[in-house]
Amino acid sequence: MKIGLTELSIHPINEEIYSHTELDDLCLSLQTHGQLEPIVINENKTIISGHRRYFSMTQLGWDECEVRISKSDNEIVSLIEYNRTRIKSVSDILNESRYLEKELKREIGRGRNATAHRNGKRMSAVIEVSKKLGLSTTQLKKIKSISNYDPSLIEKIDREEISVAKAYEEVREKYIHRNKTDSHSSKDEFQKKFRKLLTEYEPDMSDINEVLSKTYPYSLSDMENGEEKRDELINHMDQLKKLDSREMTLYQKYQELKRMKPKPSLVKKVESQLWQPNDITNKTQTIREIESLEPVIEFVEKENLEEFNILRIKTSSMNWSVGPTRSVKFVVRNKPDGRYLGVITLASDMISVENRDNFIGWSETEKHKRLIHLACVSTCHATQPLGYNFLGGKLMASLATTSPIRDKWFERYEDRLIGLSTTSLYGQFSMYDRIPLWKSLGETKGHMFTKPDEEYFVFWGSWLKKRFPDEYEKATGRPPMIHSSPKQNLIRLIFRYLNISEKNYLTEHRRGLYFSNIYENGREFLCGEVTEDELVMNGKFEGDIEGILEWWRPKAIKRYEKLYDGDRVDKDTLFYDEIDPNIMKSWFLSRGVEASLIG
Repeated sequence: MKIGLTELSIHPINEEIYSHTELDDLCLSLQTHGQLEPIVINENKTIISGHRRYFSMTQLGWDECEVRISKSDNEIVSLIEYNRTRIKSVSDILNESRYLEKELKREIGRGRNATAHRNGKRMSAVIEVSKKLGLSTTQLKKIKSISNYDPSLIEKIDREEISVAKAYEEVREKYIHRNKTDSHSSKDEFQKKFRKLLTEYEPDMSDINEVLSKTYPYSLSDMENGEEKRDELINHMDQLKKLDSREMTLYQKYQELKRMKPKPSLVKKVESQLWQPNDITNKTQTIREIESLEPVIEFVEKENLEEFNILRIKTSSMNWSVGPTRSVKFVVRNKPDGRYLGVITLASDMISVENRDNFIGWSETEKHKRLIHLACVSTCHATQPLGYNFLGGKLMASLATTSPIRDKWFERYEDRLIGLSTTSLYGQFSMYDRIPLWKSLGETKGHMFTKPDEEYFVFWGSWLKKRFPDEYEKATGRPPMIHSSPKQNLIRLIFRYLNISEKNYLTEHRRGLYFSNIYENGREFLCGEVTEDELVMNGKFEGDIEGILEWWRPKAIKRYEKLYDGDRVDKDTLFYDEIDPNIMKSWFLSRGVEASLIG
């Protein structure tokens, strides 16, 4: 709802916690994009989240703004949690942590965690505070240590004269390391316990060295500035986890386009070959063109890979993440003119998906044997304006199940495809709904790691491969290459050997899950109840491409007619160019997100 700016009041704690910041960028963003997020207030019209936006709107002379009323048991905790994505100095973070610690102690005193105490599960204040701040526990401990031993360094960090990593290293060498060196009793205790372990287990030196090599900080002993690089990764992950799904999608696309260095001539060639109606405003002519479309599926050979990459990246709003799994790539063209209609790729299927596994009904033993007979439709999108105006996504999703794709998979891997899985991008509703060849299996449930930017992932992945080659090979699924998430496996290994908490960087994802059951008795085969020779094709798949077109064309025409009559036809051809970093920064700032990710 809207409310006058003069009716709002500033929360007194806000001024005590946060230092004043420049508002020029935020004012520019509000002028450019408008107010994208409501200001959060309590029932007394006191601002809980959005103070910088409030000051910027006042500076711009706005009279009113969008607000959302929030009820909270503890406004101070809520105010700080709402400011997770605010651009903050280290002094701000310290102030937040102090207030949070006070509030948590009060809550404990009121008995909120009494049961946990009785069970001996005493809450760690630092861990709890770091969670609420959206900061790694390691980073918060370092900041608090710097403040405790040498507060003047905090001011230098705020002035960007020194990094947190450098300041902590200075404190560690000057104070912490010296204290540890002087603590003979602690050293003696360690040696005593270690000798006891050696006596009990009598390990070989190779076993001792292996344990050391996999235990932080000794795992970094072979890397110059290893601690600093680890801190950089943690800081980067802390920023990424603050992004919501829309922000993450745009950010990943921005990074993908920035990395891409294609030949300009090839980019022009691909863009010129995108299919579009001759005159989308001519209803009769456009319907005839839809009726005459003849999609053909072409396997992408190595010599055409660069052209495929351009098409895939520049015609989709989602970034493309290629893993070291089985993979086949296709483009779909219109046979009469050779123009691009869409992109389809298949990859190894997901290892463990509860709803799919329940639908099939197989045991873990059979799944381990027969997962190679499933694949995941990892990319499936139509070019625009075919996708939006003519249900092109449904056409691509249907074509992904056809014999040219299944046959190519068999030719390459010698494993017959029994079924296909795929997921929607957001939530349970997607283009796969109401397609006869796809069955909805509800939602996927689970968590996955936020993937760091490519430069971090490649750097630490290469380190892992060199330092722990056996674990690297196992994580990437070679052999056999049936893992669906080798990148997730690698991230888990990196976190383990760098002693980074996995829980801090897990994100919950719920997506619609769909399955294409190609054979009538496909599930029986996957459960080991029938042989491959006994498989019977599902009747829905016998019509193949022609059958799909008979189903799709009338729906595509109906969709176009509805848009045309409502004056909602999209005439644009989606083909991404580079995203201006200044626009990205402005958009992030308008949403209250730290823009330092953009560089």
